[in-house]
Amino acid sequence: MKKTLTLTALLAICASPLSTHAGDVADAIDTKSIVASGGTCFDYDWDDKRPDSHAPIGVMADHTHHAGEMMLSYRYMFMHMEGHQAGTDSLSTQDVFHRGFGAAAEEMDMHMHMWGAMYAPTDNLTFMAMLNYVEKDMSLIANPHAAHGHDGGHMPSGRFGHSSAGLGDISFGAMYKLYDDRAQRVHAGLSLNIPTGDVDVEQHGAYLPYGMQLGSGTWDLSPSLTYLGQCNDLSWGAQAKGTFRLEDEGDSGFSYGDAVDMTAWSALRLCDSASISARIGYRYEEDIEGHYNGAHGHIAPPHFQQNYGGHILEAGLGMNLKAVSGPLKGHRLAIEALTPIYQDLNGVGMDREFTLVAGWQFAF
Repeated sequence: MKKTLTLTALLAICASPLSTHAGDVADAIDTKSIVASGGTCFDYDWDDKRPDSHAPIGVMADHTHHAGEMMLSYRYMFMHMEGHQAGTDSLSTQDVFHRGFGAAAEEMDMHMHMWGAMYAPTDNLTFMAMLNYVEKDMSLIANPHAAHGHDGGHMPSGRFGHSSAGLGDISFGAMYKLYDDRAQRVHAGLSLNIPTGDVDVEQHGAYLPYGMQLGSGTWDLSPSLTYLGQCNDLSWGAQAKGTFRLEDEGDSGFSYGDAVDMTAWSALRLCDSASISARIGYRYEEDIEGHYNGAHGHIAPPHFQQNYGGHILEAGLGMNLKAVSGPLKGHRLAIEALTPIYQDLNGVGMDREFTLVAGWQFAF
């Protein structure tokens, strides 16, 4: 039933006035349309009017713009984590207690609102900026056999929680097009993270767990390299990105570990207004360096630096929608859902369950 409703919705989108070839929906879905007719792939230029000319919405710094063009965007990301994992092994709450912890995290949710802007002074150079607002909530349960806390001065009992909310970090960057020929593109990116998000949020006079803070606390540099390709109704891409902390510690005495992200995706254009995508993404992050320079708890795994980072492999499905006519012409809507298929976490880390990203983009 759900599959039928999903297919019906896709056909409705492609048959709507927002699509310029509504009568060709069946041809777009027909696998024969994937094979080039009257030539081979790469016999034409890159088409940035297609819905799949943008990567899945969870990929940042994925495309450049024409000279004089500007784009505004908004993304909403929701991430849910539940329970703990040591390496590749899932841990129950009792397993965490047996490892000597005074409490175990049951769930953690993160909501992030991201506002972005891009501007291209030339065809090869595109500038970008992003600001975000972060909300985090964590629920924990105390070990009934724990004797006391450490440093934080507050030993809870039963179930308790942490929460934080506020502006996160600001980033500025640029992308430079290295190659653009025969429906293939390559561009390099470089962005600078400015530590505007608070990293000293407290509760009961002690710093919250490291992962509950609102920013990185350090100036960070993120280089990236992105490849894009198109062939008839198919498109694909890949991106490699690094995140390097430029400081050994932030204002609160610690810094997150360096990270590497790699992702690849493929998309099928259903019509001029819609495309669907599949993506796989890998992330490795080192554990936290340094240590809080103020009062902080040593109760649950999230209070310890060595319990952050590790390897995560995720798979995602997404959809891009673009209005090609009418008053909403040029507006894009997109959504992507990701779930881990492999996790090898440092120490006793929180188990990531799923991530949802939705967004709006408008170029003019």
